[in-house]
Amino acid sequence: MYLKGIGMMVGMMFGAGIFALPFAFSKAGIFWGLINFVVAFSILLLLHFFYAEVAYFTRGKHRFTGYVEIFLGKKAKHLAFLTTIGSYYGSLLVYGLLGGLFLSNFFNNGSYKIDLSILFFILAGFLVFLNLSKIAEINFYLTIPLFGFIVFLLFIAAPAIKAENFLMNFNIGFSGEWFLPYGIWLFSLAGFATLPEARDIFAKASIKSFKRMILLSLILSAIFYFLFVMAVWGASNSNTSPDALSGIANVLGPKAFLAGSFIGLLAVFTSFLAMATDMRNIFKYDYKIPKFWAGILTVFPPIGLFLLGAVDFTAILSIVGALGLGTFGIFIIFMARSLRKRIKSGDPGDLLKPDNGEYSKPPRFVEIAVLSGIIAGSIYELWQIFV
Repeated sequence: MYLKGIGMMVGMMFGAGIFALPFAFSKAGIFWGLINFVVAFSILLLLHFFYAEVAYFTRGKHRFTGYVEIFLGKKAKHLAFLTTIGSYYGSLLVYGLLGGLFLSNFFNNGSYKIDLSILFFILAGFLVFLNLSKIAEINFYLTIPLFGFIVFLLFIAAPAIKAENFLMNFNIGFSGEWFLPYGIWLFSLAGFATLPEARDIFAKASIKSFKRMILLSLILSAIFYFLFVMAVWGASNSNTSPDALSGIANVLGPKAFLAGSFIGLLAVFTSFLAMATDMRNIFKYDYKIPKFWAGILTVFPPIGLFLLGAVDFTAILSIVGALGLGTFGIFIIFMARSLRKRIKSGDPGDLLKPDNGEYSKPPRFVEIAVLSGIIAGSIYELWQIFV
């Protein structure tokens, strides 16, 4: 139960964000890289716990927009839908971009990136039309070797890693790109898309067991993210590239380059499957769209964005993380508050499981702190874009 749940969660979290983190750290410096991690991890841990309770205590099959309708009403549902599809399409676009990049590395010809990105969209998109159980199984088994390759990459990079590389661009002031890692950390550690399915695995377990699985997934993902950052940034120094791999290839040679490309391909493939499946199910369960057309609406718009020229994956990651997931978090907080009020009232309604006393009761200042962090991050990201 725990292994399957962790496999699903880590398969979602451990994705495209890993390749933007070394570059973000090199630009922001070790101090702000760690500060942004602590803030983003704390916010995401609470949001995952809140959303886990919403999914756990609500009967029936729903996705994010369906839960919003139940707890916040139809108008909120439609607003949540608009923000959700923007984040999901942006995420799927990033996975396709990187999928093409990693595939092209095996052919040693960057000119293939466009064609191979389209091929990635087609092959991964085809699997989205399969049964959910098959996709979950694929996601689970493809997640396992990712960690082994991270250790392998760290082993190869070890002789070239220099401690002084981590202290370059040391900055404790609000200057430069100190905020860059925040949105990327939010994107990299977000596993919301798989929570409704993971809930099914833990349906007969306690909510505490469900939350423990989430915590372990977040910690495990964070550990291996840092191992990757240590390998790439520590070895490539000022040559750290936006895609992580091209910079480290010049230092460590073709073996590390191909190993990293394989890690990347597995990471974005598993994440694409998990997120695309969740989006398809939003159309299917929450809007009653037939499965085939739900798949079409999921797979083809990111391809259209790609063909229109949206190709800067670092910028897309930051925007989706800070803005898209920030908005997502606001809905989660208000849904969790509504859930607690219904349970406390003693008349939660037919859609909720009976209360066993295990739902969280956070102090009001905790919710305010999380909301403030989300809103402040979104405002700053907008300011960075338009100013």
